[in-house]
Amino acid sequence: MGNKPYWLLTLALLLGCSEPRPAPPAAPDAQPAEEKAAQPAVKEEPMMPKRIEGAFPAQVAGMFYTGAPADLEAEVRGYLGDAGAPSVAKERDLVAILSPHAGYRYSGPVAGEAYQAAVGRGHTTVVVLALSHKRAARKVSVLDRPAYDTPLGSVPVDRELARRLIAEHGELFEANEEVFRGEHSLEVQLPFVQIALPGTKVVPIIVAVRDEDVAERAGRALHAMLGKRKDVLFVVSSDLSHHHPYDIARGFDEENLSLLEQWDIGKWRAAASRMAEGMCGYRPLLALVGMLEGWPAKARLVERIDYRNSGDTAGDKSSVVGYGALAFSLEPGVRTEVAAAPDFGPYGEEARRELMALAKKAVSAAARGESFEPPPPTAAILAEPGAAFVTLKKRGDLRGCIGHVIARVPLYRCVADVARSAAIHDTRFSKVTPDELPELTFEISVLTAPAPTTPDEVVVGRDGLIMSRGGRSGLLLPQVPIEWGWEREEFLEHTCRKAGLPVGCWRDPETVIQSFRAIVWGEDE
Repeated sequence: MGNKPYWLLTLALLLGCSEPRPAPPAAPDAQPAEEKAAQPAVKEEPMMPKRIEGAFPAQVAGMFYTGAPADLEAEVRGYLGDAGAPSVAKERDLVAILSPHAGYRYSGPVAGEAYQAAVGRGHTTVVVLALSHKRAARKVSVLDRPAYDTPLGSVPVDRELARRLIAEHGELFEANEEVFRGEHSLEVQLPFVQIALPGTKVVPIIVAVRDEDVAERAGRALHAMLGKRKDVLFVVSSDLSHHHPYDIARGFDEENLSLLEQWDIGKWRAAASRMAEGMCGYRPLLALVGMLEGWPAKARLVERIDYRNSGDTAGDKSSVVGYGALAFSLEPGVRTEVAAAPDFGPYGEEARRELMALAKKAVSAAARGESFEPPPPTAAILAEPGAAFVTLKKRGDLRGCIGHVIARVPLYRCVADVARSAAIHDTRFSKVTPDELPELTFEISVLTAPAPTTPDEVVVGRDGLIMSRGGRSGLLLPQVPIEWGWEREEFLEHTCRKAGLPVGCWRDPETVIQSFRAIVWGEDE
C-alpha cells in the first residue's frame, strides 16, 4: 500500500476490480401482521420492499452503490433514462450483454446503456456470469439461496435451475457461497436487473476458476441446458483495462472490444487475458464464448452498445478504468423455447382478458371516487360462482391485496368487488389515487374451494393454506412461499403467524389446516 492516501485507495476500489470490505448484513425481515378470522376478506402480507427469507445479504451496498432504496432506484432509473435508443434490432434475439461493475458514479452510465438494450424483450431468467477478485475455486460457483438481497428488496433466484446445473454438471459447477462473500462484480448488476427487468429471476454464477478449459466447458454446459430458451438473458460482468493514461487505455480497450465484435477469439484470448491491459472478466467471458460457439457462426452477432472510461464519466484522465457494453444476439428462430407455460385451467385467454379489464375498471373508478357496476360477462364461465384475490403492485411493491375465499357470488362480481377493496379499503395502505393508476400492475388469483389437509400433504407452489384455531384464522396464497423462497415447514409456520398463532401451531391437532389451489395470471398473461 505504501504511502498512498486513504482517499486514493478508496477511489481505486470503486473504479475497478479491487476487493472492498463487505457492508453489514441487511436488517431482519419484519414479522407478518396478525389477521382476524371474522373478517369477510383476507389480506396478503405486505412486501415493501419485498424481502425473501434466507436471502443472501447484500455485500457492498453503501460502497459501490448507495444503500438508500429511494436514491438507488432514482439513480438506476436515471442511467436507464439517459441511455440512447437500443442499437440491437428488435427482431434479433438478444442472448447476452456485457456490463461493467465499478462504482456507479464511474460505470453506471455504461451499465445503463447495456441494460436498456434488454428492456421489454420478454426475458424471464437472467444468468449473471461474474468473477471473483480475491478467491479462487476449483469449480464454477453457483449461489444456492432463495434470493439475493439489495436495498431494493430481494432478487429471487431460479433455484431449480441453479440446482440442476450442479446436479447435471457436478464436475463443473458447485454451490460455493464463500466465493460470493465480499464480492462486488455480481452484486452491482442486480439493482439494474430489478429496475430494467422487473419480475425476472436470477442465477448468480461466479467463474473463479483458474483453469480456462473449465470455464469454456461450463459455457458449453450452459448451452446444453439453456441453448434453446429464448426467455433467458446472460449478463457478463467485466471492466476493461485498468489504470493507464486516457489515450493508452482507449487503445487497449478498442483492441479487446473489436476482437470480440469480429469474433477473432484466438487474438482476443491473448489480448483479454493480459492483466492491466485486458479484461478483468476474462474467464466469465470465456464461458460465454464457449456457450455462443454452440450456435452457427452465421447466426451470431456482436455489437458495441457503448464505450467510456472513468476519465469520461468522472473527469480524471491521468489513470482510468475502461467500461464497455456489448450485445450478443442471434438470428430469430435459433432459440425457440421458453419456460413451461402456466396452466390456466378453464379460463381461456379471452376470459382472462375480460376479467383483468374488469379489475382495472373497478380500481380506476374507486380511485376517482366513482361507482362501478360490472356489466354481465361475455364469457359464461365468469358468471359462475367464484372466489378470487386481486393484488395491486406499484413498481413491484405491494400496493393492495384483498380477496374472498368462499365462492358466494359470480366470479366477475367477486373480482370487481375485491379489486375495488384492494384499491381503497386495504387498511395497510392509503387509498390509491388517480395519479398512481398508470404505475399499477394487477394480478388475479382464482381460488378453488378450501379442503382439509395435513402438513405432509402440502406442496409448495401448488397449495395455498388456511390455518384456523380458537377463532383465529390466517391465509397465504400459493405464490407467496415461492416469492419468499420458503420450504414447506416455513410455509406452515408463516401461515400460523399470519393467523396470529404460535409458529408451531400446525403441529397442534386442535388446529384446522385447509388447503386450496389458485389459478393466477398477470396483465401479460
